[in-house]
Formats: sequence, C-alpha cells, structure tokens
Amino acid sequence: MSPPGPGGTAMPSRWQIDVLVYEDTSSYPVLLLQPGRHDDHHRLSRMLVRAGLAVPTTWEWERGLWPLAAGCSVELSEGSSAVTVHVGGHSLTVGLQFAEPPLPWLCAACRQQQVLFVLLPPNPHTSEDLIIDDVGKLSVSAQRRGCLAGTIPLAAP
Repeated sequence: MSPPGPGGTAMPSRWQIDVLVYEDTSSYPVLLLQPGRHDDHHRLSRMLVRAGLAVPTTWEWERGLWPLAAGCSVELSEGSSAVTVHVGGHSLTVGLQFAEPPLPWLCAACRQQQVLFVLLPPNPHTSEDLIIDDVGKLSVSAQRRGCLAGTIPLAAP
C-alpha cells in the first residue's frame, strides 16, 4: 500500500482479496487491508470515517447493508496488476506482483460496480498467509471490533 503522492513509500500492511456471497446469488468483491502499525491504522481510520466508512452492526453485515463511501473510488489498473482506492486526495494501492485478481473477484466487481473495503486493526500475533480464513466470519461482532467497512464505487473507465 502506498501513501499519497506520485512516488510514495509503501506502508507496512497485509491485504486480501475475497468474494463474499449472500444467499448463494449475490457476490460482492471484498478488499481487506490490515496495516502493520497502530498509528497507520488510526490515520487511515480517521480518513475513511470522513469518507463515510463505519463499523457495521451484525444486522447490517448479515444483510450486506454497508455505508457508501462518499468521494471514494476503486480503480482497477491497466492489466489488473493493482487495485487502487482513491479517498480524500490519497491513493491506497495494493500491488498484485505481476498477477491479476482472481476472475471471480473481477466479475463480482464489474457486476456490482463497487468493492466492499474493510480496514482491519493490526494483529502482530498472526503469521498466517490469510488475514481471515472466511470473510463470512466477520458476521461475528467480536471479529469486527476495530474494523471499518463501506462500499466504494468503481472508477469510471
């Protein structure tokens, strides 16, 4: 993830792309971001709260009722080798290291015309490859403690 500016330095963080499926029919692309440091998490939290992201209640999460982030957009770069979230004059870029997001994720993003963005608090005690084994586990309120979530529309092509 990189901060604002054309040549910003990377922020230590972990990310995960996943697809959340509701009622076996509606699939939503999810971008999870977990900063490595608490000060980075607080800085991003303040910025994302101003954009409209919030801590979802269990009722909201289970029904896919997330706030729409105003003034934000998600850009799929040329060749789909990066996903960039634009918010408040800042750009948060997740690089995919010469790979493309999985086809189900891209299809869900194009179909829904938006991406569910979830900011997770740092967890220095984990060494697993995945941030979350199953995004559906975020339906448990304890799993969402310290998280922010919201839908961000795809940038116009």
